[in-house]
Amino acid sequence: MKGSDKAYEIIRERLVGGHYKPGTQLKEEPLARELNLSRTPVRAALKRLVDDGLATADAGQGVHASQWTEADIDETFQLRLLLEPFAASLAAVRGGHELTQALRDSNTRMAQAIAAGDIAGIQAANSDFHRALVGACGAPRLRGMLETMIDMPIIVRSFYIATPAEHRQSLHHHEDLTQAVAARDGELARQVMQLHLRMAYMRFMAHRTEYRASAAGSGGV
Repeated sequence: MKGSDKAYEIIRERLVGGHYKPGTQLKEEPLARELNLSRTPVRAALKRLVDDGLATADAGQGVHASQWTEADIDETFQLRLLLEPFAASLAAVRGGHELTQALRDSNTRMAQAIAAGDIAGIQAANSDFHRALVGACGAPRLRGMLETMIDMPIIVRSFYIATPAEHRQSLHHHEDLTQAVAARDGELARQVMQLHLRMAYMRFMAHRTEYRASAAGSGGV
């Protein structure tokens, strides 16, 4: 593994797991010493993390952990829980064959990415699935609100915390949603989406707690 990839993987895991408090400055030199690398690969890793939305860079201010508090996380998931099941129910009734096929295609790509351990591929297929459902709901204001949430950094982070078994469970929910759309059963789509999002929120918060406890026990920073 290249030095920049090593730095990226380690720092990303810390950011995703809540190891760094929101706003913590990620300084090249201390990180390079800690990881036994030069500053160049650390700099490249930090740039990738900024591109991922897991960190922010301001001119003259350095790189910082993204400002996502527990309240931000809770708000994002709770808003999706309120809005997206309704959008799924509308989409199931209105979407038809074209939506069903788009969802099946996303599920196929997600299954392939899970088998390959391709986290970015899993996240991309997941994003396409949810965007297809929201896009077919036929409610422009509802769609506008939800589209801003699907790829928020905190949602992207959840894919780097989840286990392969949890990714497969998420895919199973997607397959159930696809069946509801194929049957044009709006109520079933609403119920499955609500379960899907509740499980995602529960898993995300459990993993954050586990990671923080592990980091504290090992004396990590």
